[in-house]
Amino acid sequence: MLQKTAAIDPEDFARYKAYDRLNAISDILTISVVMFFSYFLPTQAFYQVAIYGLCVFMAIFSLLWHSLLPERFLGPTKLLAKSLIDTLFVTLLIQYTGEEQSPFFFLYYLVLLAVALSLGVRYTFLMSGVMTIAFVVMSGVAILRLILEPKAFIVVWAYIVSLWLVAYLAAFLASEAEKARKRVSDAKSQVENFSRVDWLTGLYNMKHFDTVSAQELARAERYGHPLSVMMLDSDNLKLINDRHGHQRGDQHIMDLSRTITHHCRVSDTAIRYGGDEFIMLMPETDTMGARFLAERIRAAVEEQGLEVNGRTVPTTVSIGIASTPKDATDAMGLVARADAALYASKEAGRNRVTIFMDGMSGERWPVVNGHQTTVQTTEPPTEAVS
Repeated sequence: MLQKTAAIDPEDFARYKAYDRLNAISDILTISVVMFFSYFLPTQAFYQVAIYGLCVFMAIFSLLWHSLLPERFLGPTKLLAKSLIDTLFVTLLIQYTGEEQSPFFFLYYLVLLAVALSLGVRYTFLMSGVMTIAFVVMSGVAILRLILEPKAFIVVWAYIVSLWLVAYLAAFLASEAEKARKRVSDAKSQVENFSRVDWLTGLYNMKHFDTVSAQELARAERYGHPLSVMMLDSDNLKLINDRHGHQRGDQHIMDLSRTITHHCRVSDTAIRYGGDEFIMLMPETDTMGARFLAERIRAAVEEQGLEVNGRTVPTTVSIGIASTPKDATDAMGLVARADAALYASKEAGRNRVTIFMDGMSGERWPVVNGHQTTVQTTEPPTEAVS
């Protein structure tokens, strides 16, 4: 069955729109060629009038079809209907210009090529069958006579065979073009997917966060449901890099991503914010629910540690949490407040979960007596990583 227009995605819609414009241009050129060469054909006056009348009617019909028919009807159904109308026009034209001796039989080929290009293999052979029947009936030849007396209708047979050869070639080319288009589409989807995924951890990156956070915030606002953001940062990455090398540091980041993924729910979205920082977007989750999940992740990281040369290097994380609507109503506001709560966890001694509260700074500057002050970040004692 043909697709409904509502099911066509924007890329296919643009393609069908291009085919429709190409069909309009083809109508203009075909009608012009037919009217020009018909003037030189040795046809009766009645047929000459019929040909010009048919061309004028087709020109008006094509103008109305392509300019007035709403775009919501654009799709395979419209293209197939127009192809059937074009076939009828060509059949009548052939009948008025010598039937099987008509010089305009080649117009069938143009219609077939257009169908193959826009509708694919099945409809190419369908239209070829329609054209065959129309041509045989128009020629005044019964199917039975055509089969029993093939030599008497060799010209008709030649046209039919050529029609199906063109149909086969057009269908083959259409099939190859569709395969190539699908390969390009798959490659494009892969590139788009890679652009949203962090290469090291396999988690989504901030590009994807922008999209999913907008959707979840809109849903939370519409239904009045809570939404929380957790921001997590490793306490040990610098010391691991300095003591054991950046390869072990990358391993630590991958371990963190696996721990986060293991403990998050299906509805949650884990994001690598950058470096050793991660964000988790948690729909349908209030502050207490987010804290419970954050404590599980914190404890799991502390218990797991990092394996280095048969020894377990202690690892911890600091976590900050912010929720909507009490802390912020936009994505960047939530991230800034979760980041401020994370900074508070660092300042309070690390390896802990902190919920954002009024008075915390959203720019990694602690608030002391109502004023922002610069505090130098220090790493935990060296013994903690031995």
